[in-house]
Amino acid sequence: MKYFQLFRITADANCINYDPGLKSTESEPKRLIACHVQMDKYAATDDNDIQGYHERAKVFDIPEKLFPDELFSNETSTLAGTRYKSVPVDIDIPVGETFKVAIKCAATKVNIRGAYEYEIIS
Repeated sequence: MKYFQLFRITADANCINYDPGLKSTESEPKRLIACHVQMDKYAATDDNDIQGYHERAKVFDIPEKLFPDELFSNETSTLAGTRYKSVPVDIDIPVGETFKVAIKCAATKVNIRGAYEYEIIS
């Protein structure tokens, strides 16, 4: 059976913000299948990144322009297509360890939300 856990990150400019993460426990060891991510906008400068970490190891680092969304600008807001992207991960998270999604923002802060798609393994 597949499960989903919601995450939301309210970002700050010029820093990396993390969500609390998906934790594997003794009673529920987890296999992370994918991270489904939606951005509320993107900066025209293309200097924000979506990152995924298994503990301290970076698993993915994806530039915001790969997430089609609305361009943030004072003059215009154009629709570029769907607003989310599924990032396949496919890793078993050892008991006691956590997988986290982060947004690395430059001058333009961008909020993200999404869900971890996972299975409980035995």
